[in-house]
Amino acid sequence: MNSNKDTYYRVTAALIPYQGRIFIAQRPPHKKFGLLWEFPGGKVEPGESLENSLKREISEELCWDVRVGTLFQHIQCRHVDLGIDLYAFWCSILGGRLCLREHVAYHWAEAGELQRFGFTEVDHQLVLMLQELPELPASDMSVDPSAIFFSTS
Repeated sequence: MNSNKDTYYRVTAALIPYQGRIFIAQRPPHKKFGLLWEFPGGKVEPGESLENSLKREISEELCWDVRVGTLFQHIQCRHVDLGIDLYAFWCSILGGRLCLREHVAYHWAEAGELQRFGFTEVDHQLVLMLQELPELPASDMSVDPSAIFFSTS
């Protein structure tokens, strides 16, 4: 029988660049890893593809429709009580209007300033890899910038 120590949860993360910055969001205080920052995404449901999982999670959490691009990194990370099998994809926003349904704050960060934020362990590993890039990829977004930056009630 598998124990929790043998279980890895498949999760996805969206790396959303825009004008030399990347989107990060802060977890709510009452959830696991409360108030730490992350690249948004979430658990892959049984039978769901990685790409469909990421589209669903971003829609549910941020009210955005996204295009899932290429895989940036696949990282396995063990926390004390759980394992994370993370797939981080480059994404671009196709539409929607930002809302924070699962987060308490967001920030468009330059790669060089990401170290100032407290991240979950697996997202911190992504931060280190992002900082090794000469620059963030250009975004192919064709939406009104107000859809990206302003939330609605």
